Amino acid sequence: MSRVVISGFYGFNNIGDEAILETLISKLRSLDSNVFITVLSNNPEETRVKYGVDAVKRHDVFKVMGAIRKTDLLLSGGGSLLQDDTSARSIHYYLAIIKMGLMMRKKVFLISNGIGPLNREHNKKQVAKVLNKVKFTTVRDFNSKKLLEEIGVDVSKIAVSADLVIDMEMQPLDSGSRILTKLGIDRTKRKCIGIAIRQKDFRNQNNRDALVRFVNHLSKDYTVLFIPFYFDDDAKIEMDIRHNVDGNVHFISERYDADEVMSVIQHLDILIGSRLHSLIFSLVAEVPFIGISYDPKIENFMEMIDMYPVCSMKQFDIEALKEAVVTLEADYEMNKRRIVEAKDVLKRHLRENDSMLHKVL
Repeated sequence: MSRVVISGFYGFNNIGDEAILETLISKLRSLDSNVFITVLSNNPEETRVKYGVDAVKRHDVFKVMGAIRKTDLLLSGGGSLLQDDTSARSIHYYLAIIKMGLMMRKKVFLISNGIGPLNREHNKKQVAKVLNKVKFTTVRDFNSKKLLEEIGVDVSKIAVSADLVIDMEMQPLDSGSRILTKLGIDRTKRKCIGIAIRQKDFRNQNNRDALVRFVNHLSKDYTVLFIPFYFDDDAKIEMDIRHNVDGNVHFISERYDADEVMSVIQHLDILIGSRLHSLIFSLVAEVPFIGISYDPKIENFMEMIDMYPVCSMKQFDIEALKEAVVTLEADYEMNKRRIVEAKDVLKRHLRENDSMLHKVL
């Protein structure tokens, strides 16, 4: 029986990261039905119940050390763990976990990581030093590989894979139907556009006013549904704009798990998102999408499939978004085929993880 410890941003009710964990656990079990998995989680009890794994508090040093001491393999990822843009501290946490595994002479594999931004020279040196000691690293996009090469990581230890969520299965439609019905949405009457954005990007009045104008424009022809991916933050957008939007605009205001959110997205006609995993869910669901960038990881993902964001949060351009919706609708079936083809491309990239896991398990 193999023992595996998984380190990442787990137990924080972030739909994208929970989907990463779900697909990674499923992959490990498909390779070894007897694998014993321990997750470093912010909410160990919830993680244990939800996934049928062992879990320890991610900041309990002694329990983390105990789990790593007993493991055969330490997996770091997926997600954007090694970056110093949103936090100066998180990169040191994830590097410390990797160093712990190396110190105990465990096999360490970074799986489907998004690397960067790395703004501080010290952090670049630390990442290079640590990653040159690990067994292997797969990254989820070309620019992450390029950055690792630039800071001095041995190119022979890096391969381009894809985000782990690309391997997520499409879900039965009934759970999504129940959620839409509960919200009073009748899919037989109108097309539906989903919006998955970060509330923090709309705290300033100009962006918030522009968002209201945009969704009210969409609501003339579509049902509009706001879908929170990081519930504790994103759901707050409802309080910010609810009283200023039209009746065809709806908000998911309850927590749902990744499979339920996937089922909802499968009911959409278009998704507009700045949350990276909202775009990836849309790709998996084979629903055409429009990207808005707030971080290089959005461009990095879309570049993998020869697409680009319509605008960024530095310049929230609702006219460009309106035009993008019209353009997408003008040749909807072609755009849908393009999404299906892109999904196949990324699934092929994802096989890099399979070959490495076969070697290290």
